[in-house]
Amino acid sequence: MNIAPIAAVSIGPISMPEGAIGEVAQSGPQFMQMVGSTIDELNSSLNGADASVRALAAGENVPAHDVMIAMEHAHLKLQFAVEVRNRIIDAYQNLTNMQL
Repeated sequence: MNIAPIAAVSIGPISMPEGAIGEVAQSGPQFMQMVGSTIDELNSSLNGADASVRALAAGENVPAHDVMIAMEHAHLKLQFAVEVRNRIIDAYQNLTNMQL
């Protein structure tokens, strides 16, 4: 049984197709707009839950179950945002620790 030797392969620099560079440049602001709008939505959800809790504490006629639903909704959105942030940081750390 003869095993053929492995031939050396020259690896050159990675180049992007010319059309892809424009696509990458265009996708940047869209991603930032999406992140910004999601953070604004999270903030408004947290503010709404806070306002409903304050209204209940002030003795206004606010159903307690609506307050609990608003609080839980805001809490789940916040947990999701924190988990996404943790995953992004983890991915960034994995990229920076890669050996070239």
